[in-house]
Amino acid sequence: MEIEIEPKEVAEYTQRWFDFKDGAKLLIADADKPSFNRALELNNIQIDRELYGIKSITDESALESRLAFNRAVSHLILGWSGFEDKKTKQPIEYSQQNAELLCTSTKASLELVLFCLNKSKELRIEKNKTADEEVGKSLSTIDKETSNGHQKRQKKSTKSSK
Repeated sequence: MEIEIEPKEVAEYTQRWFDFKDGAKLLIADADKPSFNRALELNNIQIDRELYGIKSITDESALESRLAFNRAVSHLILGWSGFEDKKTKQPIEYSQQNAELLCTSTKASLELVLFCLNKSKELRIEKNKTADEEVGKSLSTIDKETSNGHQKRQKKSTKSSK
């Protein structure tokens, strides 16, 4: 029996360095990054469990939900420069764990999360525009997806052809 082993699928997304503030720079991925989307899916599953009464809604779960979203956004951060520990004045090295901490456990977390989301969206729009130009079709003819990710169905025309 002959078997062909296929190479692993490689995640494809765009990334770019952005100036954040006070000389700090962030390497941010577009919102198509699989780990970001998976973290959002898991967060939504947790929310659904609470909405359907499978899990109780508590103050703790409400706070955890907010942190889970910020944790998901941390997957968009691929690197940085210019971040330093306020007490030691030592540079904070990039790691996924440190990205998660910056997005969930600092006074600048909200600002950082919003910045990353906006830049990630900007990258996705640019990527779609580039793809649109390469294919020669407008996004309105390509993007037939609803906000929850399902494909839109084309409506049947009520006009009769003459």
